[in-house]
Amino acid sequence: MIEEPGTMPSHDSPIPESTTTPDRARYGNWVEAILCLVESRASIISIESKDALKSASAKFIPLAVCLFCILAAWVFAIAAVIGYLAAATVWKWYQITFAIAGLHLVIALLALLIAKKSKPAPFPVTRSEFKKDREWLNHLQHRND
Repeated sequence: MIEEPGTMPSHDSPIPESTTTPDRARYGNWVEAILCLVESRASIISIESKDALKSASAKFIPLAVCLFCILAAWVFAIAAVIGYLAAATVWKWYQITFAIAGLHLVIALLALLIAKKSKPAPFPVTRSEFKKDREWLNHLQHRND
């Protein structure tokens, strides 16, 4: 179908409507595109969060049992060492207990320093997508300036 110059194309025109509509309608398409982008990023976060939760929950119960058993063994071992040292030396049991407690605090501080060092960033796919989004938005902003 041939249309006269200056008229709006019909619905079966191969020309996209956004190229012939006023700026307000095109702005609405941008808002829709941004909302779609935000929705897709929220979906990625949701998927990665579910995967992280499944992974963590599958390991939690066996890890909790393991940690409890290790803690119990450690407490009994310390009690045994304190009893042995008190019997074998002239130190009183409470002096040995304070020394062992101080040693444990030093070890805990060293472990904390090691733990604070390097950790991989959480949600790598989401961070990557957000970085691409920022670059895309900056590109659009510079292009429109």
